[in-house]
Amino acid sequence: MMHDLERLYNKLSKIIDVVSILLSFYIAWFIRFEMTLIPSTDHLGFESYMTVMAFYIIFYFLISIVFKMDLDSFQIDAFKLVYKVIRTNVLTVVFVMTIFYIMKLVDYSRIFLITYAVINSVLSLCLRTELKNFLTKRQKKFFSQETVLFIGQNDEVNKIVDYFKINNYFTIIGFLDDTNPEAIGKVSELENVLNKYHVDEIIICLKLEEYNKIPYIIDISEKYGIRTYIVPDYFRYIPSKARVEELRGIPLINIRYSPLDEWTNRFVKRAFDIFVSLIGLIVCLPLFIIIAILIKLTSKGPILFTQERVGYNRRVFKMHKFRTMYVQDPDEEKVRWTTKDDPRRTPIGKILRRLSLDELPQLWDVLVGNMSLVGPRPERPYFVEKFKEEIPKYMIKHRVRPGITGWAQIHGLRGDTSIEERIKYDIWYIENWSFWLDIKIILATIFGGKFMENAY
Repeated sequence: MMHDLERLYNKLSKIIDVVSILLSFYIAWFIRFEMTLIPSTDHLGFESYMTVMAFYIIFYFLISIVFKMDLDSFQIDAFKLVYKVIRTNVLTVVFVMTIFYIMKLVDYSRIFLITYAVINSVLSLCLRTELKNFLTKRQKKFFSQETVLFIGQNDEVNKIVDYFKINNYFTIIGFLDDTNPEAIGKVSELENVLNKYHVDEIIICLKLEEYNKIPYIIDISEKYGIRTYIVPDYFRYIPSKARVEELRGIPLINIRYSPLDEWTNRFVKRAFDIFVSLIGLIVCLPLFIIIAILIKLTSKGPILFTQERVGYNRRVFKMHKFRTMYVQDPDEEKVRWTTKDDPRRTPIGKILRRLSLDELPQLWDVLVGNMSLVGPRPERPYFVEKFKEEIPKYMIKHRVRPGITGWAQIHGLRGDTSIEERIKYDIWYIENWSFWLDIKIILATIFGGKFMENAY
């Protein structure tokens, strides 16, 4: 079976994690409470600290799964492995400390917990590295090198061939192809080739227009009992990451998969939105009152500005902002773009827009579910219809809830800037979403300078 080495590594690495956590516990206990390097006062007994180990194991694996740390990937490079192992352990110890604080278990040593996390990070990295080296050097003892025959040459075949050559897992017999003069035969000669060579696996890499040959190939391969794989050629028509899903046994290909297609990720994002927006509305209430008074004192009109925007799944909703412009004709407001030194701005509006304080009422839109803290910025229906025809892939941004801030905005793409560039950033965010990416964007919005660029 292909990738047996990776699968063995994946299984053994989980065992290594448990072994590492257990060993780290005993080492941390010895360093903290048995050695004289760190002065130790009265402390809980060994049995009580077993609770720490139980929580650590639970949170370690939960964090690895929920945040997709990919710690079990055989192909992950050394730098990424170090980063992800350290991050997983840091998050684990933070979660454990938080749970202990909530449960009022204050007698557990924080120094012990930190020592535990450091030792587990180092030990886990060392054990994983040794396991990978051991399996790589002895792969021929564990797995016999298999022979592979390629049929056809579509756009993906060279990637597979390069992968096989680098990892030395398989011996490539050659190609069968009806047009390539360097092939060892034509597709119709498959049975003759199988009689001539010992073939363990066949990989079908036909172009889409040659798919009528697949039934013949499968019939012959099954006649000889050879494992057969198909590399789909239609992926060249799929513009981004794809994922195969299943509906009553029928495979469905999601041609533009996003992590937010998973309900668990949507739940995490929505729960975070509700929590932060609720806290934000409470904390910002005094500021809201001050801004409301200033708006009323400096210009006539309502405090809040309400405007239709296109949101999640192309549904129109009412977005709220502090009014920063003089009251204008509703029809003109729907189609006119805000520009630098816009004469429609009020005196206090210039300041609010410059500091992005006019966006704060959108915390309410987040709380009620029309928006998210992070996501592509929502646009007016008039411009959505316009950009839909002019800018390729523009409507993909509506696959997720629009945000108060976003990946494009922290890179300075807001206001009167390139819509094409903005969409590229929005699509990248949608396809690469993670909880920690949202945190990064929020921190960059608060502390980064680029978010303030083009804010007028």
